[in-house]
Amino acid sequence: MAAKPRSRTGIDDVTLVPVSPSEQKRRRIRNAIILLVLAVLLFAGGLWLGAGGALDASEHNQRLRNQVHELQEELDKARNQLAVYRTDAQVNKQAGEQVRDQLKTLRDQVAELEEAVAFYKNVMAPGDQETGLRIEKMDVQPDGSGDGYTYKLVLVQAGDNRNRRYLSGDVTLRLVGSTADGKPVSYTGSQWLDDESETRFQFRYFQELSGHFRVPEGVAVKAIDVEAETSGRQRSRAEKTLKWQ
Repeated sequence: MAAKPRSRTGIDDVTLVPVSPSEQKRRRIRNAIILLVLAVLLFAGGLWLGAGGALDASEHNQRLRNQVHELQEELDKARNQLAVYRTDAQVNKQAGEQVRDQLKTLRDQVAELEEAVAFYKNVMAPGDQETGLRIEKMDVQPDGSGDGYTYKLVLVQAGDNRNRRYLSGDVTLRLVGSTADGKPVSYTGSQWLDDESETRFQFRYFQELSGHFRVPEGVAVKAIDVEAETSGRQRSRAEKTLKWQ
């Protein structure tokens, strides 16, 4: 018995349809158009996403710039306030220093005026128990040169104003000290006073004498002895010792 031939399923059922060249061309064109559209869509989407990100970054940067601008304005205001505060503090400090200087000057002036009033009252007061020539004041101050000094000597005539006469005479200034080896020394006016120093007086109520001197080298000063003596028939003399400090 002869075998019955089997049918080839999947092959015999396939029907081949011929495709014309024009149809193949249209398909290729359609596929190319689809790919081109997809590419354009992808490119446009990328641009949109990129533009959106750039826009967000630009807005963020603008906000940051605004914040920086606001902080800069606040910093400028703080600097201005600090400058005003420093100026006010400096002005107040200078004003306080000026007030203190003025008060000190006024106190010094008041002290000088009180001293002057006491001096004139002492000189002009009638009926003073002490009469005649008197050394009222002897003051010595350094001149800033190291070994140079200036002096001021005030002489007065005490007593009743009605009996006061003109007094004239000379003042002797004597420098007393010691040398480095302890030897005592004494210098008279011509040996240590400058030539311009005043030692001659003539007055009725009072007179101020001034001068300049230098301490001899190697001498430690202990005191300055002052002696004023009038000339004429009615002589009077006054003495005073200024301790050296």
